[in-house]
Amino acid sequence: MASTPSANFVVGAGTPEVTQHAAAEVETDKRRNDVESTLDTPIETAFELSQGTVSDGLSRTDTRVSFEQPIGVTKIESLYMVFGKGWKLFFLWLSIALVAYVWSLAVITTAIYAAFATSFWGKHTIIGLIAVINNLISAVIMPILAKVCDIMSRPAGLFISAAFFTIGYIIVAAAPTIHAVVGGEAIYTAGRTGTYQVMHILISDMTPLRWRGVVLGCYSLPFVLNGFVAGLITADIRALSMDNGQGWRWGFGMFAIIVPAAVGPAIVVMFWGHHRAKKLGALSLASSSYTRRRILEGESAAPQRTWKETAIWIFWEGDVIGLILFAFAFGLILAPPTLEPITNGGYKAASLIAMFVVGGLVFIAFLVWETTYARSPICPRRLLNPTFLSCLAVSFFHFFSGQLTDAYYNSWAYIVKPEWSDRNYTFFSNIHNTGLCLFATIAGFLLYWTKRYKYIQLAGIAIRIIGEGLNYMTWQSNHQSDAMLIVAKTIISMGAGFIMTTTAVAAPATVPHRDLAVAMAVLHMVPQLGGSFAGSISASVWNSQVPANLKRYLPELSDKERANVFGFIRRARRQEPHDLVNRAYSEAMRPLFIAAIVSSCVAFIISLFAKEMELNSNHNNVEKHKEIYLRNKDEVTDEAILEKVEAAENKARIEMSNKGQ
Repeated sequence: MASTPSANFVVGAGTPEVTQHAAAEVETDKRRNDVESTLDTPIETAFELSQGTVSDGLSRTDTRVSFEQPIGVTKIESLYMVFGKGWKLFFLWLSIALVAYVWSLAVITTAIYAAFATSFWGKHTIIGLIAVINNLISAVIMPILAKVCDIMSRPAGLFISAAFFTIGYIIVAAAPTIHAVVGGEAIYTAGRTGTYQVMHILISDMTPLRWRGVVLGCYSLPFVLNGFVAGLITADIRALSMDNGQGWRWGFGMFAIIVPAAVGPAIVVMFWGHHRAKKLGALSLASSSYTRRRILEGESAAPQRTWKETAIWIFWEGDVIGLILFAFAFGLILAPPTLEPITNGGYKAASLIAMFVVGGLVFIAFLVWETTYARSPICPRRLLNPTFLSCLAVSFFHFFSGQLTDAYYNSWAYIVKPEWSDRNYTFFSNIHNTGLCLFATIAGFLLYWTKRYKYIQLAGIAIRIIGEGLNYMTWQSNHQSDAMLIVAKTIISMGAGFIMTTTAVAAPATVPHRDLAVAMAVLHMVPQLGGSFAGSISASVWNSQVPANLKRYLPELSDKERANVFGFIRRARRQEPHDLVNRAYSEAMRPLFIAAIVSSCVAFIISLFAKEMELNSNHNNVEKHKEIYLRNKDEVTDEAILEKVEAAENKARIEMSNKGQ
């Protein structure tokens, strides 16, 4: 059927029958309850049956198997039944667009303010530590939000994310110490990452494979506009150059008001849709297991639990133990490279050695727990098909390459280009995000036209390598012209846009809808982990090389004066002789530029072995019978929905009766 960029798929009466990967059959069969047996065919469904072939790298069973679907997935599928063509669907997408705009503006501006917030206390050097902490938090929060989206609902996950987003900004804006800044950034990073993930899950819920890249690209387009708007905002509130150095507080504080106002409409409209779907019984049309429970238990179809039972259930389903072990393991492993410059004895210090050893032991415990004891592991084995693993590896090295230089790149550019105004510096700082989002949208249209992803992904990695090669040349002062810096960042952003879109579409396409949230969490979590490793490495290089270079090239300064240059980027920008300051900082960036090129080359090699797939009107490339289309208004009236609910439950009664249930 024809699809549109904003097409929703609607679950008709019957079962969302799921065909599994062969590797997951035994595990799933053990957990299956007899009451969840499969209905023969749907009564009337938008997930139409097809006999299409399976993409390379995936296997399917001959018998279409059904298993219980998470309530969050059932809710989002039932939501589509009450959102046909008309103002409700338009308002839903408009609210998503509003979230996209505000989210991008927050990301662009606050990334700039962060350097000046730390520099205000003379602690600019901890930018690397903050990057490690934030990447680790981003990695941990993703599987948590995926669990919330599945065991509760998508809007519940968005509400929690928005709350953290807002609270974090309030803390940073009012921060009395550098510790409050670090803590506030950690909190708003959790909220910002959660908002990003939930919105991407929601878009992937609602779009067919062929159009998904376009919609995800369009979701990021506000970065293009805000790349210019951010420069005007930072200049108007004098965030970078107020006499008292505290203009950044206004930059953070304004989002404490803007974020709730922007996210609120999306949360309200989705909760309203869920309420109407539940009231009309539309959940029965989204899940055969829900239909059976409704028949067996009456109107209260959801399992009835006490608060204690609910807490225990969430504890195991959310894999709380696994997440705690994960956070502690990588926190202990990644912290030492950042702490080494400020620790007596460096890596020989007992405290850093202990962190490495304990971190390694905790990581082993994490692996044992996840593979042996976890009831609902962070990364289920059924996700690990060749295509998903390939995209995961490409994304890992892509993020690793970027984070090697990104943590300190803007600070370096600020220092080596003292002639730039605050506005021009902000414009330059936003080139990467702006270009990435513009080219991500272009990549989305290429996916739509070609219905393939592999060679677009390869082209993106190759383009990024070229850009990083040009970026490497800028460590030399004679190659630090405005044109060279801008062209290098633009080409890198082009490659990044192609990589991000192709992996975001291809990887989740290899799993059934019930695993979408978890798959996207893993797809985002592992690269963030790679970013944490890279940030830790870059912090170690920066914090060791820059002070050593300053001592070599500015021997006339006292240790205290050099420490002030290193701790305050405004001071470094004004310090004379500036050509020697430039040399000290640029030589520290050189090894990071080289490592970024090597990492991207590894990603290119891995991508060569990826499996191609067809991007069509299906929701994913595993459940071939799930096709997405947009319903007319007369198909989502109360009467039409109630009629389908009754038909679904009557069919379920007959099937259960025939099978002796």
